[in-house]
Amino acid sequence: MEKQKIKKLIIKAVTVTFVCMYSVSLFAQSVWPSKTWDSAVNISSIFPSTVAELSGMYWNAYSNRLYCVADEGVLYVLSLNKTTNAFTLVKSVGKLDGPEGVTQVNNQLNEFYTIDENTYEIRRYTHNADFSTVTKANYWYLLQSPSPMTDTGNTGPEGIAFVPDSYLSKIGFLSSVTGKVYTSTKGMGGLIFIAHQDGGYVWVFDINPTTSNDFLYVGKYKTNRDESCDLTFDQSTGLLYILHNTGNNYLELTNLKTTVMSGEYKLTTSKEYNIPNPASGSTNIEGFAITPKYPDSSNVNAWLCRDVKSTSSDQSDCIRWFYPFTADGTDIRTDVFDLKSQGSDAFSISPNPATVTLTIKSLNESTTDCKYEIYSSVGQLIMRSKINGFPANVDIRNLQNGIYFVKVSSEKMLKTVKTIIKTN
Repeated sequence: MEKQKIKKLIIKAVTVTFVCMYSVSLFAQSVWPSKTWDSAVNISSIFPSTVAELSGMYWNAYSNRLYCVADEGVLYVLSLNKTTNAFTLVKSVGKLDGPEGVTQVNNQLNEFYTIDENTYEIRRYTHNADFSTVTKANYWYLLQSPSPMTDTGNTGPEGIAFVPDSYLSKIGFLSSVTGKVYTSTKGMGGLIFIAHQDGGYVWVFDINPTTSNDFLYVGKYKTNRDESCDLTFDQSTGLLYILHNTGNNYLELTNLKTTVMSGEYKLTTSKEYNIPNPASGSTNIEGFAITPKYPDSSNVNAWLCRDVKSTSSDQSDCIRWFYPFTADGTDIRTDVFDLKSQGSDAFSISPNPATVTLTIKSLNESTTDCKYEIYSSVGQLIMRSKINGFPANVDIRNLQNGIYFVKVSSEKMLKTVKTIIKTN
């Protein structure tokens, strides 16, 4: 009997060892797909000499601007001149409390969202063109119902990202509350994802963008590490990048598919990178941003920033620019946003290229209940409206120059999709 018990114990130990080894190999870290920290471009000198506590970043592909927030209460807006390949500082905006992460929902609007660790709030700020006036327009307090988030002090929410419904629907994103596929119901057209230091979880909320404290709790999702500090979503590949400021620092990638482990929903890890730490000084890396992989997959850029003290010599080396960056993922834009043309002779869209106005005409006299949608080159919904009559004129003067998808559809399933070029 004792021999049988010992045999079973040996088999169990071998099995556990194999499972552990398999898990480690499955999530083994990959080599950082760019330069080392010290070989990347140091752009710290663009910031004021007082810069400290950088904690989150976001890249706006339409304005070519890099948004950086510091937990000391400052937003820095940097502009990239693609001709000279150099950054300039557009504006420093202070008195923002404790922003740990920053994102945008619509890159063409004068607004940005932060996650404030001091107050446990998602915040929406609006501003004028030159950022001389910045206003806290709305907020959503995450320590109140229906959110089950609790106050963990200085180990609270740190990263923020927006994921559109079009991708959530395609991937079949599941609410950990209901176990069912979930897309937004509050009018934002997507969900807000929050990275949390405590346990490394990603929390998801459905918020009303125009009404403070009007939101729904979608779920809480385990990641590959016990601490998460920044999030970036690439709408061209459907990959969410999760920065983990723990151990040697890691960057986790997930396509937002989930599995249930020990009663908890876990985001499926597709890859994990070791972050290139500085050769000296602080390794407290808290911010990550990346340009969309598509449409220009050969020219992907990424940035890392570290949280340094105002009295530290590391202030002169607090943010590095990595390019080229070999990004993961395949081009999902057309697939995700259902932009394949069906019934392409139902409507005409002209002119192309366009500068001021697009004119939409119906080629079917009985067509009613129509709408148009304009998507960016990475599949982000930019404009949407009902069409009250034909021909319909659409003002596109505020669109940045570039390539767009224009989709016109009716309730009878007639649909036309065309690629247009916006120029001055």
